[in-house]
Amino acid sequence: MTGLAGCGGAGAEDDKSPAGAGGSDAERMSSALKTLKGYDTVQMNGRYMSMANIDFQADREGNCVGTLDFADNGAIEFIHVGGERVWHRYDDALLANWRGIAGQVGPDAVALHDKAAKKARGKYIESSAAEVAENPQRKLCDPDSAFAEVPDSVDKVKPRNPETRAGKRVVGLVQQPEGDEVTVYVPVEGDPVPLRVEFEIDDEPFELDISGFGKPVRATPPPAAETLTSAEVAGLDPEIPEHMQSQ
Repeated sequence: MTGLAGCGGAGAEDDKSPAGAGGSDAERMSSALKTLKGYDTVQMNGRYMSMANIDFQADREGNCVGTLDFADNGAIEFIHVGGERVWHRYDDALLANWRGIAGQVGPDAVALHDKAAKKARGKYIESSAAEVAENPQRKLCDPDSAFAEVPDSVDKVKPRNPETRAGKRVVGLVQQPEGDEVTVYVPVEGDPVPLRVEFEIDDEPFELDISGFGKPVRATPPPAAETLTSAEVAGLDPEIPEHMQSQ
């Protein structure tokens, strides 16, 4: 991930202290938030829940393509088309991780997973959007949902210390009071274009670098020969029974 993380410590709290040209910190952060929430299409790279690297592109028409990479635990490639149908393809490392989870449940779960994994390897699994509605990746693929908890404007801001990244001077603008915290990184000088946003979706932290806004999302369903339905691979992603989750 090529991020802007660690952009210095917090500066003095002062919503009238200018972070470059174009007004106070609060005005510049509000402008950056308005720009971010107004994009029709956006490319985002970053992390969520300190668990997965994210690389995806989404638009407001329900189209989204990208990957979730859990490092040694595997990766997921996903395609969303028109907000209705979703396809996922899982690599061998993720299938192996799920087999380990099945082993915690019992022999029947392992047998069911193995049968499903044999079919799923190298294939796209098709689901309805409703089937994956609670998936954080699904919410990221809908900009309105992704940024629903991000404010339209702010009144009080604490700037972080400016830092040079990729040859640009940037500054993090932190919404106040802390606890409702959203941070947006913008150039120190010039228009407050949002370069990075740190926020939460359902109490889960996300850190996303912003780029590629305005570029069309080319989300195309995979060939039928490479596709299975979710029903055909039942048991692929095993669930640990609730009574075992605290063990």
